[in-house]
Amino acid sequence: MSLKQTIARIFVIALVSVAAARVHAGDRAPSASKIIAAYLRAAGGSKRLAQLRSVEFEGTVTGAESGTTGSYTLILEQPNHLYQELTLGGETTREAYNGKSAWREDRTGLRTLTGAEGAIFEATSQYRNDRFVHYRKDKERVVWAGDETVRGRAAHKVEVATPANLRRQVYFDASSHLILEETVPHAEGAGEDRVFYGDYRPVDGIPEPSRIDFEQGGRTWTVVVSRVLHNPGVDEAVFDFPAASGRPLPALADLLKAVDANQKALEKLVEQYTCDKTEEEFEVDSHGALKSKGVKEYQVFYLDGDEVDRLVKKDGQDLSPAEQQSQNEHIRKRVEEYEKKQAKRAQQAAHGQEEKRNKDDVRVSDFLRMDRFTHPRREAFRGHEVIVFDFEPNPSYKPASTVERLLHELIGAVWIDERAEDVVRLDAYLAGNFRLAGGLLATLQKGSAFTFEQTRINNEVWLPSSLEAHVSARLLLLKGLSGNVVMRYRNYQKFHVESVTRPGTVPAH
Repeated sequence: MSLKQTIARIFVIALVSVAAARVHAGDRAPSASKIIAAYLRAAGGSKRLAQLRSVEFEGTVTGAESGTTGSYTLILEQPNHLYQELTLGGETTREAYNGKSAWREDRTGLRTLTGAEGAIFEATSQYRNDRFVHYRKDKERVVWAGDETVRGRAAHKVEVATPANLRRQVYFDASSHLILEETVPHAEGAGEDRVFYGDYRPVDGIPEPSRIDFEQGGRTWTVVVSRVLHNPGVDEAVFDFPAASGRPLPALADLLKAVDANQKALEKLVEQYTCDKTEEEFEVDSHGALKSKGVKEYQVFYLDGDEVDRLVKKDGQDLSPAEQQSQNEHIRKRVEEYEKKQAKRAQQAAHGQEEKRNKDDVRVSDFLRMDRFTHPRREAFRGHEVIVFDFEPNPSYKPASTVERLLHELIGAVWIDERAEDVVRLDAYLAGNFRLAGGLLATLQKGSAFTFEQTRINNEVWLPSSLEAHVSARLLLLKGLSGNVVMRYRNYQKFHVESVTRPGTVPAH
C-alpha cells in the first residue's frame, strides 16, 4: 500500500473513530481532581511547574542484587522529550523519545521501540515532562482508585489513562501530597514496572526526589540523585537516534521517489490477493476500561491498489438476506467505478493525455514538501532489513486540501523496505488539533494516534496486517468523545484478477 493510500486510509479510519465515539460522563472523579490539585500546590504550583522547559537529573545507581554501582542521567525537555541513561556493572542502557519516535540501546542492540512498548515510552515522556499541569487539556482521565499504604505511608491511589487508554497508577502521599510511587503495566501484558520516590528536597522552590527506587524486569536498583538542574541548556542531539556504522544510507528523497515510482507494479501484485479482515471498535467505560462495541468481519480484495471490503458477519452472526443484497450492490458499484476509471485511463493514454489529478491525491513529491525527515537508520523488522526515519511538519508549507492538512499535522516514523521499495510500517500522531469544517463538524484532538503495519506475503509484496486508531475528538457541540478501532488482516490468498470484473462477485479464497 502506497504512502498516499496509507494516509488516506488513516483519514478514513479517523472519521470512523469519530463517528463511532460516545460521550463519557463521570470518568474524572472529583476526588481524583482534588488529589491532583493538592499535589500541584505541594509541588510548587502549576505556574512554576509550567516554567520548567527542561530538567536534568544526575546521580549514582546501586544494584540491589549485585551491590555494584554506576551512574544515572535523566534529561527532560518540553513538551515530551526524554533521555535516560543507566550504567551499572559495566552495562549501559540508553533510551530516548525525541518527539517522533522512541529508541533503546542495551546489551541486545540498538532499535526503535514499536507497538505497545513504544507507545508506553512515549506516554511516559509526556507524563514526566507535564507533571499533571496540563492533564485536563491533554484529555487524560484520572480516577481515584482507593487509599493504600506505600512503604509505611498512607497514600491516595489515582489511575491515569491517556486518550489511547495507556494507564499508570500514581500514589500520592496523604500527608505531603507528593508522589510516592508509580506503576506501569508491562508492554507484554504481564507484570508491571514500579518506581518509588523519596527524600524530597527543594530545588528553585520545587520539591525534587533525591532517592528513586526502580523495580523493572525482575531487577531492582536505587538512584541517589546528586544534582538537579532546572532549565539547563540541552543539546537536542541527545534525543536523536544514535548514528550507526555500516552500509551508507540512501538520500531519503530518492528513496521516497523510488517507492512512488514502484507503486504501479505493486498495485498489480496487490490486485492478485484476497484476505479476511476483522474490525473491532472499542469504547472506554466509566471505569476507564476498554470495552468492545462489536466486531465486523470482511472479505477483502484490491482494485487499483485500493481496498474493497465486503461485510460478511457482525458479532459472529451472518448477515440477513437484505444486508447481503446491500453488500452485493456495494461491490457491484465499486467494480463499475473501477472499470470506468480503467476505460477513461485507456482513452486518455490513446490521446496522449495525462490522468487528471484528484485534489486529495497526495503524491510523494507533496510529501517531500509538506514534511521534514530526520534520523534515518537501518534496522531489522520482522526478519527484514528496513530503513526507518522520523518525520514532522514543514512549518513553511501551506496545505491545500483536507488530506494535506491531516498529513501536515502528523508526526511520527516510517519503516521502508529499500529492496522492495514499499512501506512496511507507519507510526503517527497528531501534533495539533485537526478541525473538520473549521471545527463545526468535528475536531480530532492533539495526540490522537495511528499505527499501520504490513507483512511480507509470498516473498513478493508487503500487504496490510494491522491498522489501529486511538482518537480523541469533539463532535459538533459534544465533548469527551473517544474512538478506538483495531483492524487485523489474515488468510492472504491469490486469485485471478479477472474475476472482479463480474459485477456482484467477490474473489473466492
